[in-house]
Amino acid sequence: MSLTKAFCRLSSNATGRRTNAASRRLSRSLATQRPSFPCVDAHAARSSSLIRRSNGSVATTRSTPVQQSEGNGPEPAYARPNPLSYHVYRHDSLFPLTYSEKPLPSFEIAYETWGTLSPARDNVILLHTGLSASSHAASTSLNTQAGWWEPFIGPGKALDTNRYYIICTNVLGGCYGSSGPSSLDPETNQVYGTTFPLLSIFDMVRAQFHMLDHLGINKLYASVGSSMGAMQSLAAGWLHPDRVERVVSISGTARSSPSAIAMRYAQRSGA
Repeated sequence: MSLTKAFCRLSSNATGRRTNAASRRLSRSLATQRPSFPCVDAHAARSSSLIRRSNGSVATTRSTPVQQSEGNGPEPAYARPNPLSYHVYRHDSLFPLTYSEKPLPSFEIAYETWGTLSPARDNVILLHTGLSASSHAASTSLNTQAGWWEPFIGPGKALDTNRYYIICTNVLGGCYGSSGPSSLDPETNQVYGTTFPLLSIFDMVRAQFHMLDHLGINKLYASVGSSMGAMQSLAAGWLHPDRVERVVSISGTARSSPSAIAMRYAQRSGA
């Protein structure tokens, strides 16, 4: 073997030993580090607290009801059972559902509007909410509190109320005026609770279009939404291609992956 080849082999072996040693040190370092998942940790702490309370370990009594302050977020404190700051569409006939063999006997949809409906009724934008949002996307004369999309709705803004008539609903299954688990089941006169049926995005959108039919609106200038609202916007265009002229889907997808569902669950639990 030549001196050059022998030197190259020795150098290669030395480099390999150094690389392997560095890899072992990195592996030992990673093995001693505990991964951090703040949302999961918060969920575990919250679950433990609820279990202790249910077992009577922690006494929880309140002499006065909890009041929601304006600093707690943009969601309005809706009055029930007589809403004063939003409109209600009531559907009194059977409503078939995607995942349930039994239809809803009836339902209500809470909604708010901004702008002026044109004589031809052709300037309507249907704004879809995310998972937990109410119909209060922007302030109104009935509710002056800032809405969850306040910067984007108004004269000269992205959703220009000088040009468009914006409608936003609290989705079917929501807890801000629309029928959901906290509503009364008309067949039993008891709160639905966990007996409220499982809903699909299509169910939410079909309920909204029943409301549009009631309002005499045959075509949308645009269907707009973000997050779960983006999924509704896509569904609206797919279900009613002849009634939706434009679709705006922000941070949405046609279907949520298992990993996305798991991550959102951890985020909600840690909130």
